[in-house]
Amino acid sequence: MSELKEFAQEELVESSFELKSNELSVNLYKWRGNIWKSYLIHFIEGFHLISGILLPFFLTWGKLRFVEVMFLQSYFTVMILVFEIPCGAIADSISRKFSLLLGALSTAFAALIYGSYPNIFIFAIGETLWAFGAALTSGTDQAFIYDTLRKLRREDDFSKVMGRNRSFHLFGIGISAPIGSIIGAYYSLNLVMSLIFVPFIIATLISLTLKEPNNDFEKKKTEKYFSVVKSGFTELAKNKILRLLAFEMIITEALVFFLIWTYQIYLEALTVQLIFFGFVSTSMTIIQILFNNVVTTLENKINNKKKFLQIYTIIPGIGFILMSVIYFIPVSISLILIVIGFGFTRSLIFIKGINKQIETENRATVISTVNMIASLIRAILYPLVGYFVMWNLNITFILLGALIIMFALLSRIKNEYL
Repeated sequence: MSELKEFAQEELVESSFELKSNELSVNLYKWRGNIWKSYLIHFIEGFHLISGILLPFFLTWGKLRFVEVMFLQSYFTVMILVFEIPCGAIADSISRKFSLLLGALSTAFAALIYGSYPNIFIFAIGETLWAFGAALTSGTDQAFIYDTLRKLRREDDFSKVMGRNRSFHLFGIGISAPIGSIIGAYYSLNLVMSLIFVPFIIATLISLTLKEPNNDFEKKKTEKYFSVVKSGFTELAKNKILRLLAFEMIITEALVFFLIWTYQIYLEALTVQLIFFGFVSTSMTIIQILFNNVVTTLENKINNKKKFLQIYTIIPGIGFILMSVIYFIPVSISLILIVIGFGFTRSLIFIKGINKQIETENRATVISTVNMIASLIRAILYPLVGYFVMWNLNITFILLGALIIMFALLSRIKNEYL
């Protein structure tokens, strides 16, 4: 009888082990699915059809002045500032999958509102929803991927996966920009904006199929909301390396970002016809795709990462300054691509080091805190850049380039931080 009991117990243990193994295999399969679904979501959400005709949408259909556009973007970044930490806390307290899903849905409806009527107050409502969607996904997508890779024991692939995410996103932008230009030319500019609803609804549906990689949410649900929010600031306050990496990443990124809002004015000064703007926009996305893949490869091969980062930062600064004095179309467009290629992929050098400094349970909240600070910097600079551009575009480029070079030369980042 005792032998029968022992046999039954052994069978029960083996059966339990098999069930756990099968469950683990299923989960591993689903977690691996998060990676390719993330690529697909980033590609679909890259269908910003309006990117090639953004300023014509605001200035022609929206009837705004350039400085009003800048104030509107300042409002957008302020709203991101308002939403960033609460949305990071939503991701850490409820579910990162839920945060990504809600972010895509919010952006879809923001596009519909934005394209409904040419009025700055209507635009502000659209920007509010768009900022909410951006805050929900900002930082959360990085945390979602990092925790998925931890489950798969592939943390070292983080930079590579994030680089591919950016590449797919940019590939979507590159395809959609000329399409948007054609629709805008033959139909209407606001239709282009309204059609952005479609890809973001598709992204929402795909987000429903993601597998949440963090098993600690049941514990975190019992925590008070404000304790989760506070953790983001606490992590930055106590970690000097994290603060340094975050600041040096976001300050240059904020300065380079203003080329997105000034290159079309620069093209007009070069007498480039409007029909070619979308193709320049596509070229800008293609160069980022190339650089995204190159920088992650070089980063792993180069030992002196600090020197690599300094050179990588100085180049777009020089590009800005050269744009202020060169008005020869082939060279000028090449400079635009150089500034975008180096400037917009620079953050990939930082994200691995930043994520190493963050405790897993607070990852989305801390990254959202960093993004909140970036939003604050852009909110302050937008109106200033708007007035400077209306006064003198060339001086604006010189100032942006000089600041980028100065921050690169004064960098306090050490090799081991990256």
